[in-house]
Amino acid sequence: MGYKSSRNKTATILILLSVFIIGAISLSRAESDNLSKLKNLAATQSKNPNAQFNLGLYYFQQGKYILSLAYLKKVIQLNSKDEEALVLLGSVYLRLGNLQDAEKNLRKVLDINPDNIDARNNLSLVYLNLSRPDDAINALQESLRLQPNNLDALNKLAFIYVTLNRADEAIRVYKKILNIDPKSIYSYERLAQLYFDLKKHSEVIKLYGQSKAKKVSVTAKFLNRVAFAHFYKGEVKAAYEYFSRAHKINPGDAESHYGMGLVAYKKANLDIALKKFKQAIKIKKDYIEAYRQLAVTYEDKGEYIKALYFYRQVLKISPADRSAKRNYRTIRTKAIDYYLRKGSKAYFDGDYEAAVKAWSNVRKLDSKNATANKFIKTARVKLASKINEHSDRAEAYLRRGLHQEAYREFRAALRLDPKNKKARRGMERVKLKQKEKDEIKTAQALDSIKRGGNVKAALRDLKSISRKDPTNITAKRMVRKVQTEQKSGTERNYRKGIELFSKGKLREAIVSLERAMEMDQNNQGIKNLLYKARTQLRENIKALMARGIELANSGRIPESKEKFTEVLKLDPDNSEANDYLKKFTGKIAQVTVSKEEIKKLYYDGVSLYLDGQNRRAIEVWKKILLLDPENQEAKSSITKAEMELKEMEKRGIKSQ
Repeated sequence: MGYKSSRNKTATILILLSVFIIGAISLSRAESDNLSKLKNLAATQSKNPNAQFNLGLYYFQQGKYILSLAYLKKVIQLNSKDEEALVLLGSVYLRLGNLQDAEKNLRKVLDINPDNIDARNNLSLVYLNLSRPDDAINALQESLRLQPNNLDALNKLAFIYVTLNRADEAIRVYKKILNIDPKSIYSYERLAQLYFDLKKHSEVIKLYGQSKAKKVSVTAKFLNRVAFAHFYKGEVKAAYEYFSRAHKINPGDAESHYGMGLVAYKKANLDIALKKFKQAIKIKKDYIEAYRQLAVTYEDKGEYIKALYFYRQVLKISPADRSAKRNYRTIRTKAIDYYLRKGSKAYFDGDYEAAVKAWSNVRKLDSKNATANKFIKTARVKLASKINEHSDRAEAYLRRGLHQEAYREFRAALRLDPKNKKARRGMERVKLKQKEKDEIKTAQALDSIKRGGNVKAALRDLKSISRKDPTNITAKRMVRKVQTEQKSGTERNYRKGIELFSKGKLREAIVSLERAMEMDQNNQGIKNLLYKARTQLRENIKALMARGIELANSGRIPESKEKFTEVLKLDPDNSEANDYLKKFTGKIAQVTVSKEEIKKLYYDGVSLYLDGQNRRAIEVWKKILLLDPENQEAKSSITKAEMELKEMEKRGIKSQ
């Protein structure tokens, strides 16, 4: 239909859902050039309703509703019973948000012709916007009584049912639409979404088969629904195939990137998963599920600072998200504990710089954390003292002409403080040949391994020396020895993790597998089992929480308490379970109290150790073993402190 001086009275003006679509009207370049002619006709034939209507219709199509309104009003002045003009006028008022005038004009049409389908269909949108859904449905049902296969009425009716969360009725309508129009991809998309929301994943997949049989040109949106249906049925390979197809159709589709990220996460390919989730939010800035999954993935990698960052992004988008708030609090607590422990371990190993770095992360999360502040202060004193010791020894070696030893001590000082001027000047005074440097590196690496220091760095140095100097037998032998020990430790922890996982001891399995991962970060078998253990643990916790809440809501409090207590055994930091138990008993659960007590005792011991009070530290750590006989941190800390005491006794040094 073009812009002509006469109108086809059978032409329709369709408004699909909230979007206005003018039936079969499209402007060619030549028709656009005729705008001036339309204006001239409207001006010269001011009494001709067709001339006024055509110009009003043109402006409506261009989104210029105020101009359209002016010419349509002229048509009504000339012919107050012009149905087509009144329908279009009602549509203009609806677009302008003037619902009362929209309803008035559309009802005029029905007064003139009760069988006008377009007026009834558009009136349903007015009712919907006026929060009168029952009237909207009645209007559309009347249209369908007159024309049972009217697609405009059916689409609007399905949309209203979706808006009212009446999924079964919406599904019934979309099925009818597909019987009338078997290639309606929009209906396939909406139907797939409804099935997916109802967790009828098999129905989504079946629907795709129907579309394929009808040779429907599918969209990325439809393929993504099919992919997610396969994913949640555990059919990961098929899910990836459909996500990939969606991506090929629309490379800028955020959802297919997110879906491929979920598949990678499921396969424990965490780095690939992170990359895909980040691509998703690059395309769609407010993709809340991608932010949430980034947080979960970083948590699994032990990168708690990044996990917290992405949970904050979730809360920026949805400030009332209770799950994100709860997870943020839990991870923040976990992160503080993790970095306190990491710093303590580094301190025990004599790596004061790493200790300060780890404890500084605690201060980023909790600037007033007294434990971290005290530990940092002590470590910096130790660090400065150790730097001076290395530099003083180096100067003494230089005076005696022992250049290799001097080089080693100056290098040790610079590793602790790369900007130390005294050590830098000393290094400049030590002139050694490359082979002598390699010998020093060998000695340093051997010394580091012997003291249980940074074994990875030492191994890297030894490998480098072996490549440059194939005659260095010592370096080669130590490389083989360390690699053998690492492999043995990895396999031991991996086997233990498998055994614990098979027995259902998921928390213990995760600890063993994480140790194995520290030794061999590229082992896909360990990654896969670790993912399975973490996923199973989450699912167990989720199921226990759901059952506990269900029991609580039905008044079965004792049984509910049992479930929440089981949750805390698996996840002592679970604030939601603890909140329920506190509500029932008025106090924090004992399992949480024990964990907090163990944590406090551990850091009390570390504090005493930092002050040089090894014996008292050992006494405190032994108290932990009374509460948790298998606590590895307490055991290793006691061993470390006892070894130092023996060494001090050999030297005749009194200890506290």
